[in-house]
Amino acid sequence: MIDLDLIEVNIDCPLCNFKNEIFLKNIRLKDVIICRGCKKNIQLNDHMNTFRKAKRDIERQITELQNILTFKI
Repeated sequence: MIDLDLIEVNIDCPLCNFKNEIFLKNIRLKDVIICRGCKKNIQLNDHMNTFRKAKRDIERQITELQNILTFKI
């Protein structure tokens, strides 16, 4: 199974626009990261658990696809 938490994405710092690499896990956990450009704290926010819900849906769809592919082989 693909671990979506380990996928890296870039977010722009709201103060200096520096691109910071984070893991999707950091969003899910609502972590505070430090901008590599200006060294300010960035509070990540999974508003209304949107990411958590999307992650659950994607994982369910991947499982369904694996089941379909296994069944046809």
